[in-house]
Amino acid sequence: MKISVSINTFNEEKNIKNCLESVKWADEIVIVDMYSTDKTVEIAKEYTDKIFYFENMGYADPAREFARNKTTNKWILVVDADEVVPKKLRDKLIKIIEDDLGDVIYIPHNNYFAGKQINNMGWGALDDLHPRFFNREYLNFGDKIHNFSNIKEDARKYEINNPEEGFIHFSYINFEHYIDKSLNRYTSIEAKNIFEGKKDEIKLGSNFFTIWFKLFRAFMIHYILAKGYKDGFRGFSISFLSVMYTITTYMKVKLMEEYDTEDTHKKIVEEYQTIADKIITEYQE
Repeated sequence: MKISVSINTFNEEKNIKNCLESVKWADEIVIVDMYSTDKTVEIAKEYTDKIFYFENMGYADPAREFARNKTTNKWILVVDADEVVPKKLRDKLIKIIEDDLGDVIYIPHNNYFAGKQINNMGWGALDDLHPRFFNREYLNFGDKIHNFSNIKEDARKYEINNPEEGFIHFSYINFEHYIDKSLNRYTSIEAKNIFEGKKDEIKLGSNFFTIWFKLFRAFMIHYILAKGYKDGFRGFSISFLSVMYTITTYMKVKLMEEYDTEDTHKKIVEEYQTIADKIITEYQE
């Protein structure tokens, strides 16, 4: 059985070469780019001529189904640009097909944060499995961020249980990278989906002390119960930033509700301009 690899990209010139080098064995490589402004596409052309473009939505999930439809083989491996496919994973996938072990395959992720592998808090390889290899008849994609796989009820699911047969995922380079990508960009997308009714609203409660108690409890769950402390200061940092992700999303949703628009920036700038115009008018009277 031939295997297609699909990769969604936007400004991934620092990652895409390593990713593509690790999937050269595939029978087909499909790139769907969101109009990168760096050398991503230039580098990708060295590995495939099947490069397509999709509107930049701020995150890859809406383009995954488009990429799936551009592949031509029965089996599809979805790889992110910041991931690398070890040889053991390739061999395992081929064996899964040969032995007919399943239709939708969940692959472990060996996640790295700020230079080190994280092994706890749900970031451990076997705690972070995703359906990334599948028979195209049994899975398609929606557009929700981080929750987008639609799997048929009759699909046979198979989980790879050896971390060495999982992706290497270089998730965040440093704290600046996390804050820019997750704490800012992703929370805006989450808030927009909640505001538009595509996702259930975060239930934090309206009482100030209730909100902070729930956030403190969430931190303790990450750091103590999920053993984040075993990952040292990175575990503490991820636990804290995960809580900040929730509260930041919540704050953005509340602002959208207050101004009745997802584009609060535009609305507030207009409001500021009205105030400025009133003051300037005073000088003309």
